[in-house]
Amino acid sequence: MINLLVVDDERHYTDSLAGTIPWERLGITRVFKAYSASEALAVLKEADISVLMTDIRMPRMNGLELIEQARPFKPDLKCLLLTGYADFEYARKAIELQALDYLIKPAKDEQLLHAVGRIVKQLEHERRIAHGFRIYRDNSAELKSGLLLKVLGGSLRGEALADKLKLFDIPLPSLGHASLCLIQLRAPFDGQDLYSQSLIRFAVTNILEELLMERYDCWTAVDEDGYQLVLVYDLSGAPPEPEWFRERIDRLSHEVRTLLKGDIAVAAADTCLFPNELHARYLEAKTKLSRGMDASAPAPQRNEEEARLMRKLYEAPLLTHLLETAQWEEAENKIRSFVSPLLHAGSPELMRDVFFFLSNAFQYIANRSGKTLAQMLEPRQAAYIKGKAMLHALQLESWALDALNTLRGKVSEESEDQNAAIVRKTQQYIREELDKELSLTLLARRVYVHPNHLSKLFKQFTDTTVSQYIYEQRMRRASELLKHTDYKIYKVGESIGYPNTNWFIRKFRDYYRITPQEYRDRHRAENE
Repeated sequence: MINLLVVDDERHYTDSLAGTIPWERLGITRVFKAYSASEALAVLKEADISVLMTDIRMPRMNGLELIEQARPFKPDLKCLLLTGYADFEYARKAIELQALDYLIKPAKDEQLLHAVGRIVKQLEHERRIAHGFRIYRDNSAELKSGLLLKVLGGSLRGEALADKLKLFDIPLPSLGHASLCLIQLRAPFDGQDLYSQSLIRFAVTNILEELLMERYDCWTAVDEDGYQLVLVYDLSGAPPEPEWFRERIDRLSHEVRTLLKGDIAVAAADTCLFPNELHARYLEAKTKLSRGMDASAPAPQRNEEEARLMRKLYEAPLLTHLLETAQWEEAENKIRSFVSPLLHAGSPELMRDVFFFLSNAFQYIANRSGKTLAQMLEPRQAAYIKGKAMLHALQLESWALDALNTLRGKVSEESEDQNAAIVRKTQQYIREELDKELSLTLLARRVYVHPNHLSKLFKQFTDTTVSQYIYEQRMRRASELLKHTDYKIYKVGESIGYPNTNWFIRKFRDYYRITPQEYRDRHRAENE
């Protein structure tokens, strides 16, 4: 809503400005009037005025003084000055008071509409910006949470990540150190509805922030499995002090039991280099929670060979990276490299850890397709993630490679469906926008892929090129228009994206071997 206040001590002029000019054309909702500066101040205090149009020379209080007195309680008021005196000092003072325009009376209606119209556009622009900031403020927690999940998934790196961190005011230095912990709701929280669980997570986050604020900042999110991620970091980029951090985690569990009357499980991973090692530490913490290990539980004692194998799980290239980039053979070799040694040595606990690691990696890929791992695997394969016992390492290797092959097939099928959908969307856009300029780059932008990738997909699914398809569709549309409308030849050309008539005639003749006019004449002769 935009309201205008017109102020002038000449009543007839004020009434004329308020009542005869079509302010509604500019989006003005209501026009108020005042015949003195003091009366105008009263209106400004009572009504929601966006734009003030005032004469400068008025008795007792002039227009400049009016603006000066209104500024403290109307700092965003937009002001337009009218005066019959072309005085430089008035203009200079008006600029100091941030008046947006200065017109000499009597101003023409067109001048007034133009001046106020510019002010209205500025108001609308400022309100859009303010609205955007309100949306950001109200949703900043969700936006930051989504950003952390993107970083975790590896879709943000380098300058793009640095820009996002700056945008969201997250002072975490790239390639700085951080500690990650995962929090899982336990009884009675795990039996509550999703809304109640979201409130519990909010409360847990607040408690944790209070425990950490003495030294560190934290950044939180919730993953697809309902685990609450908390990334803890120092503004300097130095690694959080492990013992202090672990002590605060222990206190968190105690505070939740005391204040919220429920239990949580917390698993903390080793310090990581952000963002490069974040995903590996995430899988490490998730494996701990899957095994039922609390952060406070001592790490299992392992011999040197088992410790080496556990480190191998998190070495680059990560298994999840190989899976999400469809490097299936490399993924199979990676799996064999840390499952095969278990055939000859390794404790049951180590085999269980490797199983949970593989399950989490597979689950990550399934979630990217919007499904659970159980939905992606065959029933006999899913039985193990639902609790069926894994008895020996040979069984683990067979399950892992078998599940990998199933995932490969399912992901390939979905990729094929997605590629076909991209081509269909491209074809639809071309048919709907034949009158516009069409290029491979523009079309690729519409379907969110690289131009080279779109070109290859289009050829693969249609056995023709994008440019040839555009040409054929334009000629077919031209044929229909020539048959069923009385459009002039130039109009037909414009309707299919050929504004140059000679060029249209040439392209039409190349396709149909006759000119557009000959084509139309022949069709009409055949139907008479």
